[in-house]
Amino acid sequence: MTQQRSTNYRTSVLGLTSIGHFINDGNMWLIPGIILPVLNQVGVNYAIIGLLSALYAAVSALASPLVPMSIRWLGGHMRAMALGMFLWAFAIGLSAIGFLVHDLFLVYVGVVLAGVGAAYYHPIGSALLSATYGGSAGAALGINGAFGSLGRTLYPLIGSILVFAGAVSAVYNLWILALMTGVVGVGVFMYGIYRFDISTYERRGGKGDPPSSTNALRASIMLIALLFLITLLRNTAGQGVQTFLGIYINKVLGIKLSVNYGEILSILLASAIIGQPILGWLSDRVGRRLIASLSTFAFAILFIVFIYTGNLVAAFFAIMFVLSNFPLIMAVLGDLFPREQVSWATSIVWNGAVTGGNVLGSLITGLLAQYFVPIYGEVGALEHALLIMMILAFISGALWLAVPKPPKRTRVPLFG
Repeated sequence: MTQQRSTNYRTSVLGLTSIGHFINDGNMWLIPGIILPVLNQVGVNYAIIGLLSALYAAVSALASPLVPMSIRWLGGHMRAMALGMFLWAFAIGLSAIGFLVHDLFLVYVGVVLAGVGAAYYHPIGSALLSATYGGSAGAALGINGAFGSLGRTLYPLIGSILVFAGAVSAVYNLWILALMTGVVGVGVFMYGIYRFDISTYERRGGKGDPPSSTNALRASIMLIALLFLITLLRNTAGQGVQTFLGIYINKVLGIKLSVNYGEILSILLASAIIGQPILGWLSDRVGRRLIASLSTFAFAILFIVFIYTGNLVAAFFAIMFVLSNFPLIMAVLGDLFPREQVSWATSIVWNGAVTGGNVLGSLITGLLAQYFVPIYGEVGALEHALLIMMILAFISGALWLAVPKPPKRTRVPLFG
């Protein structure tokens, strides 16, 4: 009976965290996929759009300490995950109200506050699955990750149907997705109170601390600095593309904001669903450093081809490489660093390089595009800004040559 209850709890946790992942990653793409293109269409310039996206990323990073505090205050991970959903619902709802009453300030505040909601799901979801499944969490994490990719793929289409299907754009219909997020949050919160939740727990033995050896620590710091720079440059270029992808499709390719626009954006984002397992399979056989480098070069080259030709097939594969590359970097960290340093190294790369890239990518691309507007016009300005960002991707790809080979030890396959 106890085993049956344990199995039921595991299934419930996997189901609820997967739904949470679907909603969280879907909501994250409502901003660059729906809200930012509409803002640009009503006259908000590139610089403001880049600033909004940068503030969203910065607020998400600054809000990360609230996550463990919320777990302690509320008494469990499930309840804290529900709080993240409530924050998402409030932010999207506020933006919807802003569009309804034609108050762009409310839309801006909603976009920035969405960063607080975005801070919650990923650390809580992975912690819930790891604590529930223990050493057998690999398959559960894979299923959970697939739901995140599915949400990221479908939400631009769902949002486009809600907003652009009528004769007149109705961006305020995003309240429907806000309501859905809030309702699911209530269900998760009630489950955490009355059925099952995981309270706070601490790691034992300080295994996440770096070693005390001065030489080992010095070597580790040099290596993590190199990987930090590689990830920062790559993520800056990638985030610039992701922030302005919807606007590019609309303004440069001339595809009207419509359901067709949502279909195209969703198809491009679906590339990561096949890209991650393919790159994972290749990395386990060819080498993770090589595939991480080649995939970065491939992203930059293919996106340049897309800019010059407008070929959506090139865009599909460029987006596949940019969205599928990050797990490789995390796997390389696992290969290069001793077990006791992996969490330390991962934390630095995730909290520093990825967050920094998210902020800088949006901000730099927006400022460059706005600077180029008087020279090239709005269409040419965005093209030139994104071409400059590809230089960062080329540098990132080349720097992989300086990363040493991992020590000889058993590696855990990236997928499977």
